[in-house]
Amino acid sequence: MLLLAAFLSACSNSPTVDSKAAPRDTSIDLTGSWEMDYGRSDNVEQQLRSIYNELRRNAERRARSAGGSNASSINAGADPSRTMSRVIDLARMADYITGSQVVTIEQGPDDIIVEREDNFALSCTFTDDTPEPIVDELGSELCGWDAHQLLFAMQLPDGLRINHRLTISPDRQSLQITTTLNQSGSPAGFTVNRVYYRFKPLPDNYECEYTLSRGNVCSRAKL
Repeated sequence: MLLLAAFLSACSNSPTVDSKAAPRDTSIDLTGSWEMDYGRSDNVEQQLRSIYNELRRNAERRARSAGGSNASSINAGADPSRTMSRVIDLARMADYITGSQVVTIEQGPDDIIVEREDNFALSCTFTDDTPEPIVDELGSELCGWDAHQLLFAMQLPDGLRINHRLTISPDRQSLQITTTLNQSGSPAGFTVNRVYYRFKPLPDNYECEYTLSRGNVCSRAKL
């Protein structure tokens, strides 16, 4: 069975394998077409507001415990802008790379391809008992199963680390993709959860448009 570490070492160019990871659940099949459920997926702007408020509260507590007795000393220690600017950079990238409205997955006994609309595909080939990282000029990548979850771990030359964790619901009707970004030197990472529901694609002669009021509106394409 494939075993995979979910975390990357900050001081290593390649992901590592965790021999204690749970073995693959061979009954899991992610095959199908999936469309994002915006109501159940994370809102990045709301997450950023929550993180900023938490950083400010923590900074104010530190300022008070350091003996700040007036508003100016508390405000001076409460400014979380430096940390927040790095988190915002990660959040913007996370929002961009997880914004695919439709995900199409093809899974075989030895490989899997995750096609993401308007983004690059994630692919994994299961050839050995122990997954080997792929290393090239763009960085390193490791993928595999951890029990019922499919993991992709990537590390780029600039110190950016991206983990994708795919989890299917017990009824096989929804799929959660959890994406975590970490940057070397950044005090905090950023995680986005996107939830997708299974759907049957329409024939090629139909066109669909997403609207806020009615969701996807589809009609037969004009000849």
